Amino acid sequence: MKLYELANDYMALMQAIDNDEIPEDAIADTLEAIKGEIEVKADNIACLLKNLDADVAAIKAEEARLAARRKAKEKSHEKIRTYLSNMLQNVGVGEVETARNKITFRKSEAVDIDTTFIAWAMANRDDLLTYGAPTANKTEIKKALKGGAEIPGAQLVTKQNIQIN
Repeated sequence: MKLYELANDYMALMQAIDNDEIPEDAIADTLEAIKGEIEVKADNIACLLKNLDADVAAIKAEEARLAARRKAKEKSHEKIRTYLSNMLQNVGVGEVETARNKITFRKSEAVDIDTTFIAWAMANRDDLLTYGAPTANKTEIKKALKGGAEIPGAQLVTKQNIQIN
């Protein structure tokens, strides 16, 4: 039987008990049997959740390891690319073509911003700046609500979070 079926049976039994449809001598045995099956199912599901937690942790560790490896490769790539570019430009070679590669340079434009720009733009040219969208600071909102403040659109909600150890 599935856990939801056992839960439905348990609820039906409780309703039958409330309606005096089951004899008193059968109530204890029936409740114990259903409760025992629910506990076994819940234990099996908890073990499954622990296995999934372990898989998630292993995947996260592998992601972190791969990300570090990727970053190292990207850093090496950029260093070697910069080295090649500098060496070719230093000797005045603007194009290299072989059977395997064609290396050329193209002009581009980029904006270089120094540390004084933001302050200047805030005072003189706000249109040159972009701002991020505001987000709710839930930690501060929680403190304020616990302190008795009334904040429209915010409320403290008590939740029941399952713990599996």
